[in-house]
Amino acid sequence: MNYPQLNLQQFYMLPTTTYALQTPKKETCDQSCQFPEPCLIESQLSCNTEKFEEAAEKELTILLKYLSKHISLLKDSVFDEFVFQNLKTLSSLSKDLPNMIKKRYILVNKTKEEMTKFIIRRCFLFIKSQIDYEEKEGVSAEERDRMFYNSFFSDDKEFMKSLHNQSIDDMIPFRKDSKVKTMNDNYLKRLFESERFSKHYSLFLNQFKDICQNENEEKIDNMTKQLIKIIMTRDYGKIKTYRRFPWKDHELIKCEERAKDLYSKYSSSRIKKQNKYSSKCDSHTSDILEKYSESQN
Repeated sequence: MNYPQLNLQQFYMLPTTTYALQTPKKETCDQSCQFPEPCLIESQLSCNTEKFEEAAEKELTILLKYLSKHISLLKDSVFDEFVFQNLKTLSSLSKDLPNMIKKRYILVNKTKEEMTKFIIRRCFLFIKSQIDYEEKEGVSAEERDRMFYNSFFSDDKEFMKSLHNQSIDDMIPFRKDSKVKTMNDNYLKRLFESERFSKHYSLFLNQFKDICQNENEEKIDNMTKQLIKIIMTRDYGKIKTYRRFPWKDHELIKCEERAKDLYSKYSSSRIKKQNKYSSKCDSHTSDILEKYSESQN
């Protein structure tokens, strides 16, 4: 029988000049491992967390600035659109988070008393910058207040005469042993009886708007840092009791009006009082001169 000649290379891969068998190389354990080292995973996670936190902090700043300007007339549909366009990172943490901050911001409103406190305290800070007053280190806040009040008002001779037997210490507000517990009418009258204080207050009014805006920027930065800690730990319940929100734009306008009203009310009453006193002196002097002239006749 004639069989066709078989080509054995079709069945067995025989070594030839054109084909060489591949001999497997021995792999080490590190080479064969498919997982990165633990330290590399931790660094990647840390990097991603930092980037995520930076994005959330940036969006939080955007949110607070937006709310401070628009919250008084803000419609829900407009706010929802703003959130969709600008707050993707915050919304990914919790869908209701932006709305939660908005609701709390609406409830925190500045009272007339808070506005007055803010005005007078910022005025004294302004005065310190104008007279190059240096705070003494190593003493309590109450002692620093006492030293400043005494050094500032003691240069106003007419005011010191009006105190009679009273002490300047009695004018310092909000201390444990202070007689002044609120920014009441008597305290404000007493302050503006000082001509030196009134002059500095009028200068302060010229810069009040800029002072308010700069301070509100600081408040937004501070609140962002505080809220980001709450948000990153998912402790959202603390937002419902948070109070240190930046001032709303319409509140700043009211505060500026309040600052002007204080000056016009209390400074004008001081001027009227001075005019009344001077008119009495003039009247008394004219009576003396009249009696003197009569005696001469």
